[in-house]
Amino acid sequence: MSRVTDFAAKWVNRSAESYRAQPLYLGIIRILFALHVLIFPVNYTWTAEVPAALFQPRPGLFSWMTAAPDLWFMVALEVARAVLAAVVLLGFKTFPASIALTIVMVVGAGVTHSFGKLDHFILYELFPVFMAFAGWGAALSLDARRGRARDSQGFPMLLWAVTVAYALFTAALPKAVAGWLDPAKEASRGFIARDLAEGEKLGPMVDVVFAFDSHVFWKFMDYATILAEGWLIVAVLFPTLFRLGLVALLAFHMGVYLSLGIDFSQYVLLYLVFFSPVVVWLKKRRQSARRRAPKTRKQKEQELPNVT
Repeated sequence: MSRVTDFAAKWVNRSAESYRAQPLYLGIIRILFALHVLIFPVNYTWTAEVPAALFQPRPGLFSWMTAAPDLWFMVALEVARAVLAAVVLLGFKTFPASIALTIVMVVGAGVTHSFGKLDHFILYELFPVFMAFAGWGAALSLDARRGRARDSQGFPMLLWAVTVAYALFTAALPKAVAGWLDPAKEASRGFIARDLAEGEKLGPMVDVVFAFDSHVFWKFMDYATILAEGWLIVAVLFPTLFRLGLVALLAFHMGVYLSLGIDFSQYVLLYLVFFSPVVVWLKKRRQSARRRAPKTRKQKEQELPNVT
């Protein structure tokens, strides 16, 4: 039994180290995320204008609520979110500010989702708390200048990878159960047909995509959708495969936007945070290529000893 636990511990440690991001890279992600929260804020106040009868919280953290909060509360949430995002942007008290930002955004999402909206955008709201533990205030922050920043950590990044993979798996599983794997059905095309009939949420290339009349193509799209979302729950154990899966997933999201008009831009930073080792590898390759490149005449002259 000890061999199994030792092997598992070593595997987790290696995976965590592989997922660990460089402090500078995390700092850039932190700034971009905070700017996204500030520039593209989610509206909470509309909930105060919707009939109270439509407020039906799902089972979970907000099931105890019997009515939507008043307008002043939702306005206060938006103000708190903006202030906390600005504090995270500056990197001041980054750790507690990031946790508080997640709490505020989760409360806002919990209220807005109590009116019937269902999706897995909750990853966006959870992102700051994971990155707080990952150490995204270790660079490009006031905390770093004051010597009070947390160093970057790999284990929170591993947990974030597992969270992302699980969220995507929960999106793939209902599709598989609902018949997307049935060889006779074209589920992806059915969604596009529904949106065309309703005239809502249309992608910029929906007409071109829908006109492609091939059962093989549409069945491939069904299988590819489930695979792109579902296999990451296994690939997360292999960091390189997981990153390749995210690249494929970004391409999948682009296809969904072009056909169905569903905007997944919120997810770009949530995925890009895993690619710090790739940036480091590319930087090393570039430095190595520079060292191997033939030296210019000026460089050779600079290397000559200065004889006086």
